[in-house]
Amino acid sequence: MRLLQRPRVPTAFGLWLRLALLALALLLWGLMAMGCAMPPSPPARADGLPEARAARLALYEKTLRHYLERGWLPFLDLGVSLADLKDPDRLIEGMDAAGVALAAVSAPDEDALWEAVRRHPGRLVPLTGEAPAEAWAGRPAEFREGLERRLGRGALGIGPIRAGRLAEGEESRPRLEALAALLAFAAGRRIPVVLDLPPADPDVGRLEKLLADHPAAQVVWTGAGHLPRREMNPGYGHALLRALSLRHANLSFALSTLQPPEASPVIRPQRNLLYDPGGRFTLEWGAVIDSRVGHFLTGSSPGAGSAAAYAARMKAYRRLAIESLAPASRPRVAYQNAWRLLAGEDWKE
Repeated sequence: MRLLQRPRVPTAFGLWLRLALLALALLLWGLMAMGCAMPPSPPARADGLPEARAARLALYEKTLRHYLERGWLPFLDLGVSLADLKDPDRLIEGMDAAGVALAAVSAPDEDALWEAVRRHPGRLVPLTGEAPAEAWAGRPAEFREGLERRLGRGALGIGPIRAGRLAEGEESRPRLEALAALLAFAAGRRIPVVLDLPPADPDVGRLEKLLADHPAAQVVWTGAGHLPRREMNPGYGHALLRALSLRHANLSFALSTLQPPEASPVIRPQRNLLYDPGGRFTLEWGAVIDSRVGHFLTGSSPGAGSAAAYAARMKAYRRLAIESLAPASRPRVAYQNAWRLLAGEDWKE
């Protein structure tokens, strides 16, 4: 028996096989580095929505842990509108493609909301429903009655409340009074309020007073980092949100999930402030979120229009925004902060 043998020269087939395996490994590594790794298969559909609140929370927790146990960072999306994504089955397909474990959903139609939750009880968390100003400010008694009914059926949050023009014209006083009453109601029920408020400068001041007057009311301000119009509030940005988070422990911000603008050699005023002109998540926003991480969460922006567009947005948001944060901040923004507001308790590892 020969103890020393010449090394075997690989055959052409063996060489090509090794190269193919190496290329596959590099491809998988590249996909993971870009945030494009495939999420795990979703959990099996639950049989129904439990009546008891504790049982519903246990079902939602089970869904999140399904993803965590498979090494995936799940999203709890606090901003999905069934007015935008009308088919709940297609919405679930988009969530599966982007690794979104749970979505807190609203709809202008109450029946559509509860039918969607009934079909997907382990994936869709009900909010009370979308409320324009003519509903919550114009008919406050009727609106309160509807809130009581929907909270009794299992909604875990109020809204989204479409606010605005809190400081303009004859409408401002009744709107402020109605919104103050709503925050007092939410504080008493320990239910968060999702607030869609364009960041016009006078309205931000009115919001600050409401937050100071009702410190027990938990408010989620949507669309953080995005200006509906460039001229709306020149002072809006990461510095303002940092200051608001320091002044108001009861205020959280749902980050905008809109994708960055295409890179351009011409520098123009930005509406999506989270990204620089080259499409990179800005260091300034990342630093503020990391330093005030308890105040930021995920809530998808309206206007996706289709499940495929929703999935594309959430994948880009994961790759560009979430993966730019410090590792310890990512789960807080992805799902833990939203869980704390909806469940009323911190997420337990």
